[in-house]
This record gives sequence, C-alpha cells and structure tokens, in this order.
Amino acid sequence: MDGLPESPQVAGLAALDLDARVVYLPIRHHSPACAWHVDRLIRHLRPDAVLIEGPRDATPLIPLLIHPETRMPVAIFTTYIARARGAQPAHYAAYYPFCDFSPELAAIRAAAALEIPAKFIDLTYPEQVAHGERPEGRVASLLEERYFTHSRFLAAACQRAGARDPDDLWDHLYEDGYQELDAAAFFRNVLAYCALAREDYTDDMLRAEGNVAREAGMAAEIARETGRVVVVTGGFHTVALRDTAPDVPKAVDVAPGDAQVVLTRYSFEQLDRLNGYGSGMPSPEFYQRCWEGQPMAPILVELGQRLRRQKGDSSTDDEIQALAQTERLARLRGHRGPTREDLLDGIRASFIKGAADIEGVAVLTLARALLAGARVGEVPKDAGQPPIVHDFRSAAAGLKLALDGGETRTLTLDLYRSAGHRAASRLLYRLRFLDVPFATLQRGPDFVAGTHLDRVQEVWQYCWSPMTDATLIERAMYGASLEEAAAAMLQERFAEAEAAGQGGRARLGTALVVESCRMGLHRQSQALLDRTGALIAADADFPSLVRAAADLLMLHLSREPLEAHRLTDVAELALRAFQRACYLLPALVATAGEAEDAVLDALNSLSQMPAPFGNRPAHRAMLWDRLRELADAADGNAAVIGAATGLLVDDGRMPLDALTRRFTGFLHSVKDDGGSGPAFLRGLLRTARGVLWQEPELCAALTGVLADWDEARFLTQLPTLRLAFSTLTPRETDRVAAVVARQHGVAALPLPHTREFSSDDLLHAAEVNRRVREALLADGLELLLTKGDPATAS
Repeated sequence: MDGLPESPQVAGLAALDLDARVVYLPIRHHSPACAWHVDRLIRHLRPDAVLIEGPRDATPLIPLLIHPETRMPVAIFTTYIARARGAQPAHYAAYYPFCDFSPELAAIRAAAALEIPAKFIDLTYPEQVAHGERPEGRVASLLEERYFTHSRFLAAACQRAGARDPDDLWDHLYEDGYQELDAAAFFRNVLAYCALAREDYTDDMLRAEGNVAREAGMAAEIARETGRVVVVTGGFHTVALRDTAPDVPKAVDVAPGDAQVVLTRYSFEQLDRLNGYGSGMPSPEFYQRCWEGQPMAPILVELGQRLRRQKGDSSTDDEIQALAQTERLARLRGHRGPTREDLLDGIRASFIKGAADIEGVAVLTLARALLAGARVGEVPKDAGQPPIVHDFRSAAAGLKLALDGGETRTLTLDLYRSAGHRAASRLLYRLRFLDVPFATLQRGPDFVAGTHLDRVQEVWQYCWSPMTDATLIERAMYGASLEEAAAAMLQERFAEAEAAGQGGRARLGTALVVESCRMGLHRQSQALLDRTGALIAADADFPSLVRAAADLLMLHLSREPLEAHRLTDVAELALRAFQRACYLLPALVATAGEAEDAVLDALNSLSQMPAPFGNRPAHRAMLWDRLRELADAADGNAAVIGAATGLLVDDGRMPLDALTRRFTGFLHSVKDDGGSGPAFLRGLLRTARGVLWQEPELCAALTGVLADWDEARFLTQLPTLRLAFSTLTPRETDRVAAVVARQHGVAALPLPHTREFSSDDLLHAAEVNRRVREALLADGLELLLTKGDPATAS
C-alpha cells in the first residue's frame, strides 16, 4: 500500500475474498472509516451470522446495545476476582466501550437490520486473565491498541509520510475519503497497516499477552459456525486468525459472584485516549462529528469564546482565520476534508499569539478538551444497575441524600447524638476510601489524622455526577456492595503494609484499623488489629511507632463516635507501641537530616503519652531514662539531642544551668564549623520553646558566641538559625528580643519595620556590605570603616 514500508508479511497478504464462506474484516477500534465499510459490506453480503471480537459471555447484552433507549457511548464492564488458597484475592476489571462510530457496533446494528444473529467470540475475561498478562487492581481496556504506537514499522511509515504519529498517519491513509474506496481494497489496506504493527511482536510476546490463546479461542468459535459468516476483529488479530488452529481454552473455575458482565454508561472523557484510554482514536468528539457529517466550525467558535472568557485576547476573526487555515492545510496536504491534525494546526496558527510552550499549552489544552467532548451515554432501564451502584443508590435513598439535579448540597452530621448521622458518615467515608467522586469533608474530627478531635460534628458537601456511577462501576472489581468493596480494598492495603519494608508499617496498620472503624467495617477491625501487633513488633521506625501508639490511644478514647466498643486489646497494643518507641530512643542520635522533622515531632508526641496510660511510674521511668541516654550522647544529630534535652528541662529533670553549659559547648564546637550549636538550638526550641526568655544566661551565651563569629561563619549558619527561631510565634520572638535588648542596656525596642524588603533582600545587602568592606581594606581605606563609630574612634 502507498505510504507503508515494504515488508514480507505485508507483501504476502491475500486480497479480501468476498465470496469465501468466512469473510474476515480487520478493523481499528472506534474508526469511522472501518465502521462505515463494515456496515455496508455486511448489508451487501447478508451472511448467516456476524461474529465479533468481544467476551463470549457478553453476547446476551447485544439486544441492549441496540435498544431504542440506548445512547452512545456505553460500555460492557466485566470484573473478575481470582482466588488462590493462602493468598489475597486478585481483582481484575476491564471496559469494552462502544460509540456510534465503533465498527463492532456497526456490525451489530447491521446484523439486527438484516435479522441475522450476532455474537461475541473472544475469551471471557476470567479466561483472558488466566491465559495472559492482565493488570491487577486497575481497570483495563479489552480493546487495547498500544501496538500501533510502539511499532517500529509504523514509525518508519510516519517518517516517510510526514505524519506526526500513527494516529495522524491513520487519518491520512484511511479516514480521509474512505467512502470513495472499494471495500475489498480498504480492508486489505487496513490489514497491511495492522500486519506492520504485529511484526514487532515475537511468539513469546504474543503468548505472554494472551493473544495466542485468544486467537485460538476465537478460531474455535468460528469453526462452530456451518453457514456463511462475517468475522469482525481488530486487525492485529485478523492477521493471524485465518491461519490459527481452533483450540477451546481450559475452563476457569469461577465462584458465583466473582465475575460479572454488565452494560453501563460511558463518557467521551473516558473514551479519549489522550486521557489515558489505550484503545482506538483520540478526540472522540471530532470523530463523532465526522461520523454525523457535522461541520467543525462550532468547535472553533466555542474555543474562541472560552479563550475570551479566560484571557480576553481572542477575537471572532481568529475563529474565521482558524477555519480558513484548516481548510487550506487540508487542500495543501491532499485531503478531501480536514483531518484532526489539520484542525489542530489551524488552531495553532490562528489562536496562539505568544510562545508555543507557554501560551500554546493553554490553547491546545482547551482545544483538545473540546475535541474530546463531554457526551455521556445512557443505558435502557432493562439493563438494570450494577449491584454496587444499586447498593449506593439504596443507601443514599435510605439516608435521604439527594442524587438528582447535579446541585452541590451541604450535610451536617452529629456523630455523638445520632446513629443515622453516623451511618451517613460511614457511607461517605467508604466512598472517599474508594476514591469515588461524590462528597468532600469541609470540617470535622479526623480520627485517622488525629486532628480536630474536639469537634463533634462533620460538615460535608456532596454532589452526584455521572463520574460517581462510573467510578463505582470500576470499584465493582472489589465487590458487589460498598461494604464488600471497601473491605476488600482495606484488606489489599493492609497486605501491602505487611509486605512493605521494616520502616513505617506499624503506622500504616493502625491508620487502616482506625479507617475501618470510621467506615463502620467493624467485622474487619478486630482481625486487622490483631495483625497490627506483628507490625509493631517488627517496626524499627520511631515516628511510625509513635503515630501508631497515638492512633491506638485515640481509638481507645473515641470508642463512642467510632463505635469501637467491642475491639479488645487496643490499650495494650498502644502500650506495646509506646514501649518499643522508648526502646529506640537512644538510637535516634543517628537520625538522617531528611528524617529530622518527623523525629522531632514524634519526640514531642511521645513525651505526652504516659498520661493516657495512667502516668504510672514505670512508664514514666522508661521514657525519661531512655531520653536521658539520648540527651547525654557525645556525638550525633545535634537537633535530636537538643530536643531530648529540652524535654528533660521542661519536665524539671535537668537544671537550667546544666542546659546552659551544654548549649554553650555545642555553640563552641569546632568539628562542624559551629553548626552543631544552631542545630541543637533548633531541637531545643521544638520541645522547650520558653527556655530562651526564662533563662537569660542561655540568651547571653548565644549572643556572645554570635558576636565572636566572623561574617562568613555567621552567614553559613544563618539558615539553621532562622530555621530554629521559625518555631516561635511573633509574641515569643518579641520576648526573646526584649531579653537580648536588656542584656545590652536597651530598655525599650522602638524598632522600625518595613514590609518592603524580604529576607533575601537583607541577605543580598549583607553580601554587598561584605564586598565593600573587602574593597576598602584592599585600597587601604580602613579608616572609612570606623568613621562615625564612637566605639572605634575612642
């Protein structure tokens, strides 16, 4: 074919035999050109049956696809839970989308018009999972076409034809003027294109992806037909299908309820490959308009209007010029009508006024959104609802949550007084855990983060949208109800925590335990809590253990709103986490810089924990003895040592004069050019912020050392000093300044202030001052440095 590189496989392709008993029609998914030719050829041949690539167990859904109430786009959605003894269940799901210009739908509609049977012939989704690599835990596409974008031969064809990518090449070779081509010639050209894509695949690759098993299974379905049939499959499979020996796949044992096949609404946003959908054509709204014979001018008008609302620098003339430029480019490139790239190039030429990598990004983002479209399909009432959607709608109705009108509503829930409000909270948290777009928490207690626990009400905003149902359907791979899906995802997350490295697992576990209670999954909570004990015992991450202990204490104290009364050993497990965290205290001297902030926060939290445990002497002794070991360390992370020292001082376990001596020693340290002093101060102020104004000698020691530093050393340590003082509030900073001022004989601080200069400006001024000083000294003008300075003059 013109425009495609020579290839032995392409050269050996036979012409399409329209008189054969089995007529194979190779297609590209969601191609208007393929859909048009499939429809016309089936109506011309009038076969005894039409066989279509698609999961066999979805054949009963074909009448719903052509139901008068069905509006495209829609999709067949299939899920499968694979269970193996001794292992966590594996969750799989996939879409098989249809739009008006899908060749498969064109084949179904043509068969219906001729009153001949149509059926799907591909492996069921559980069989596809069993015989090839399929992504676990995310929704896949059954019409994957990534081989087109990765083909070396098609890349060479793009270079020869001057096309940007295989999509542009496809439009140039197939979508332009397709109605003028003979069907036999058109389908042979499609087969050639697909044969090139397949040449990059080895037998092992084809087998690993499940293509060999799928093609053998489809061949077996074709062999069962005795009459004349038309077979409509992706061209990648058609290349091999005629020569593939039939082979019925081994049956997959699927428990009742572990696999489902349903028809559901779909959207152009989901269909657009530029949004991540890996099959078919990008920009479905563009091809929908091509299919319907609609002009592209309205898209340019809408683009201009949106740009005017956003930026105000687009005019009606830009829209006129873009349309004219698109048409000129199409004629220049020999196209009978504008292709998608012709239209985008017209937009680039007329709407982008500045740099392509700045203004052009915003313009093309809007243009591509318009070309993707916002259409959402509808399925007939006879299709029913997927079980998880039905469960959500039933629960929402029982709680009087409105799902109509698309209006954002506010919901206030009293967690302590109303069981119904707690039920609503659980529903919303289940949806949030499953990442279903429906509700957003505005304010209220966050039991997982441990914040705002003094609040007794939750305030949510919620709004139903088509994406709510679409996402729920995708979560159906985890279960048929919200409770089942949330529980399965919870178990999956916990298993991931157990499989993680040694650090951080305890907190992951306790957070999921609290989350399970917040979602009302109390049947899961006790088992997860029991497994959390092992995570605590193996965790070597100090912040993780402290957070885990805090989570469990909070769970113990918040049993009422979380309805966690039946959980056993919560306080005992919290104590074990506390004890293990105390055991790790001396080792914190080796804390790395990137972990410093988390460790300092955890030290503060740990110091407050003996009280909830009853302030028992044994618990307090365990904490303070290990903290003293850390504070007495001769070497290590100075900030952590300073924080431990501050905790001892704040609890009255170290006198202030001892603190001053220790702090002075760190300030005079020479091993790191004095850097230990500011770092020690940073840790000290994180745990005992009042010592600077409560102990004047500490301020005196600090100001004395700073006065002895030369300017270069001071500027080197300035970032750490600023970080140390950043924890103080403005009022606390004033108190420290007043102490320093009094030590220098200044009774009041009427200091002027300005907001015109930033800290960077001041640092720049200091650097300028240093360079001027050096220049004056170099020129023998050192007297100018002391002129006007009374202390120097005397």
